[in-house]
Amino acid sequence: MTYLVPLAFLSLFTAVRLNAGIVQLRPFDGLVLLMIVWTFFVLRKMNLKFTVGAAMVVPFFACHALSAFSVGAENGVREALQVGLMFAFVAMLSTHLDKADVLKAGRVMVIGLGIALIYNILWHVIVLDAWYGWKKLNNPKAVFGYLPMALGCLLLFAQPAQRRLYWLLWGGLFVVTLMSGERKALLIYGLLTAMLLARGRIAASLPVLGAGALVLVLVMNIFAGDKFVKQLNTLLNPIQSAGSLQGIYAGVNPDSLSNAQRVFAFNVASDFISENPIFGVGTNEYVTKVAERYKYLPGYLLIGIHGEFLRVLTENGIIGLAAYCAIWLVSITRLIKVLRYFYSRGEISQAQKDVAPFVLLASPFMYLALDASGTPSFAVLILVSMLPEIVFYALRQRAIRQKEVAKGGESVNSLSGQTVYGTQG
Repeated sequence: MTYLVPLAFLSLFTAVRLNAGIVQLRPFDGLVLLMIVWTFFVLRKMNLKFTVGAAMVVPFFACHALSAFSVGAENGVREALQVGLMFAFVAMLSTHLDKADVLKAGRVMVIGLGIALIYNILWHVIVLDAWYGWKKLNNPKAVFGYLPMALGCLLLFAQPAQRRLYWLLWGGLFVVTLMSGERKALLIYGLLTAMLLARGRIAASLPVLGAGALVLVLVMNIFAGDKFVKQLNTLLNPIQSAGSLQGIYAGVNPDSLSNAQRVFAFNVASDFISENPIFGVGTNEYVTKVAERYKYLPGYLLIGIHGEFLRVLTENGIIGLAAYCAIWLVSITRLIKVLRYFYSRGEISQAQKDVAPFVLLASPFMYLALDASGTPSFAVLILVSMLPEIVFYALRQRAIRQKEVAKGGESVNSLSGQTVYGTQG
């Protein structure tokens, strides 16, 4: 499981999928099936464990599946199968987490993200001759948002001798993120940089965030008129770059198609929410209703909602959103308690305690709030819910290894002292 779990998450950064009837199969599905086979037929482990983090996702997934059946039988069966897969995944994760080498799994994750990053950049350079704007591959481009999380963890918990190297890598990541044009990744990188430099103090981070915005403005002025700068401008001026519906009706394309779609989706979703505030319009029903009501509009406006919080409220209503937000609130509360526990034992510093929640949650929050959908969004939600358990076992293993290293050093020093003493005698 030390390797299967990170590989399952990494598989979500690939665009590989296979249509099989009413469902789409991904490498993630096969890896979850492999976990089940490994658990029951190789390890012969029949007693599954369900932690608090695993239990917290049950109400939302149940609401999601039941809402899908309200739309139609085929839709309900498809979403029930997906929810069943997620239940299996969270059960495997919860059952094996205490035995897995969490630190090694983290290293596998970092290496995998690095490989995905290199593949994504090379594909754009070789296939499209694009030396910036590396965001044409929908799934692989998400790596730009998760690398700050992974590298931020390494930087935060690194030994003092290694931090200079990680800061150099962090600086290189800024260049890569800026060149990618991935706006969510820039927001994540800026927030984490501010928190790392301010050691988790929100007030102290504000000047750093201001300096970051100034850097973007300077870059835009230096490269004025370039397509790359226009992409950055959509980050600083999201509403203006979205254009207006009147202009779209007249055939004018806005500066940012994605921003225009987000504004349109928010307005339409607001109408749907007012019509069905408690239960929502039904899972996957937003796209169907939009296609029926606004079929005369450009296709880029008629896709699904970019952002799980708004999608859940629209399709699953207040009940679904309450279950969804409960996962976040409980996870954040438990994560803070875990960090305080290790801080009280002197096993992490105050800066690590204060910065870790931002490093661990910024990427999933931005990804789920502004982009994700389907299987990737559910897998990330499970990661969020299970973060307290993951962090607990990671910090416990880290503390044990540090004590073993310290004991090893004491033994060496003791042997050295005996040798010197014997020589002197």
